[in-house]
Amino acid sequence: MQSQVKDSVMEAIGETPVVRLGRIFPGADVVAKLEYMNPGGSIKDRMVRHMLRHMPQGTVHVVESSSGNTGAALAMASAVLGLRCDVTVPDTTSCEKIKRIKAYGATVHPCAPDHGESAHGYHAVAERLAREHDAHYLDQYSTSLNREAHYRDTGPELWRQLAGEIDVFVCGIGSGGTISGIGRYLKERDARVRVIGVEPPNSAYRKLVTDQPADGPFGTRIEGVGKRQASSSFDPAVVDDVVQVPDEDALAWCKRLACEEGILAGGSSGCVAAGIAALLPRVRGLRVATVFPDSGAYYLSKYF
Repeated sequence: MQSQVKDSVMEAIGETPVVRLGRIFPGADVVAKLEYMNPGGSIKDRMVRHMLRHMPQGTVHVVESSSGNTGAALAMASAVLGLRCDVTVPDTTSCEKIKRIKAYGATVHPCAPDHGESAHGYHAVAERLAREHDAHYLDQYSTSLNREAHYRDTGPELWRQLAGEIDVFVCGIGSGGTISGIGRYLKERDARVRVIGVEPPNSAYRKLVTDQPADGPFGTRIEGVGKRQASSSFDPAVVDDVVQVPDEDALAWCKRLACEEGILAGGSSGCVAAGIAALLPRVRGLRVATVFPDSGAYYLSKYF
């Protein structure tokens, strides 16, 4: 008998389960990978692990800008690796996420959401902290390591768990790394796989993939999905279509996931579920797979 003991929580990342969503999508073949079952509580554990494997030798201090989950993953990893960690977040981030990051011993800096080139936005503040403290800035929104993590890790794992039986991959778009990395891997295995992104109204990604421009200003209550300006981690060549979902629909489906499937997932998962519901007439008879990035436990004060 072989021991299954891990040397640290970093080795426990991955192998999250895939479940069928047969109660909210009866008669359809829709499955979701529950990424909130990673030790840090989200899919961002995978990306952070991959990025830290590529950090400069001798790094003792790391900085990241995050809507919360990457910050928590980095704080968890920093605790294991003995790194000093600073995380900037928008001041709209849920209190549960902020407390979660602090619980690992990291310092959290609530900032204004980014609006153009504001020096007070959470991306700009992270860049300044890294410069002032000679720290390593991970910068998930710009690095190719973001999508590479999912190309090398999450994509192959999902393909294996589904035994290659997938027709459509639907994914929320935030930093853009998850959909770009998983989507690229799936299409390399089977060029017939369609990759469809989901985001809030007037987010920046749909216009990069379709000929539909935004028809108003971007704004959303849903954390971790949608951007005013597209991230360079996003690869539009991988994505076939993008659908946009109003916040009220995302939150309604978030509650349905909890009450009907027993899946307490975050708002971005509700956004994806609402997107799949809108797509059902186009994908009937096809296997649809998605990932649920994080848990609704991090938004109890905000969505439920």
